[in-house]
Amino acid sequence: IEDGMIQVLTEAVGGTDGYARTIETYSGDLDAETLRSFIEELTPRFPLFLVCYTDGEDELDPPTAPVFGEPRIFQHKCTFTVFCCSDDARSEKARRRGATGGNGVGVYKMIADTRQALAGRLFQKQVENEEVLLNNQPLKFDGNEFVARLPGLTAYAVHFETAFKSIEPDRRQTGMPVVELIITVVPRMTAGSPGALPGVEVE
Repeated sequence: IEDGMIQVLTEAVGGTDGYARTIETYSGDLDAETLRSFIEELTPRFPLFLVCYTDGEDELDPPTAPVFGEPRIFQHKCTFTVFCCSDDARSEKARRRGATGGNGVGVYKMIADTRQALAGRLFQKQVENEEVLLNNQPLKFDGNEFVARLPGLTAYAVHFETAFKSIEPDRRQTGMPVVELIITVVPRMTAGSPGALPGVEVE
């Protein structure tokens, strides 16, 4: 899904006719502190779009339990985020709105272009001779989030919700052999425990 988002953004704002200098995946934290430490590395690559999986959770689908031992199917509801970063040196206003006269691109335009390009998208992948749908719910815009405003840098996050299905491996054929079983027996009556019942406990 990340690769599909990058492909769509590249067609919309990248390439030889677009304004984006970098569109790629990102696996780290893009908060103010992280941006401050990486600003020198990132600066030559602006305007910059970074795409990443943010978080998600699983729900049984269908919600009823399958026959004992059968693989369970889950609906994974998740969020993907596009970080839009501008480093226009003219001013913070130019980084947000673009330079006067249309000679620069601000994060507001980057946000608008991201929403226009990605909202409602479904992605599929060719697996052998079959087209497999990657997300069974179209990307849904889920708001913008201010990330950082630093000297020479402004960044916002654009969030999208979607979902895809996953299935557990079928474990019905073979089991995991138990090589060693360790049982600890602890006496109930010890020094300093008056009133304890006689006997032992198994841990």
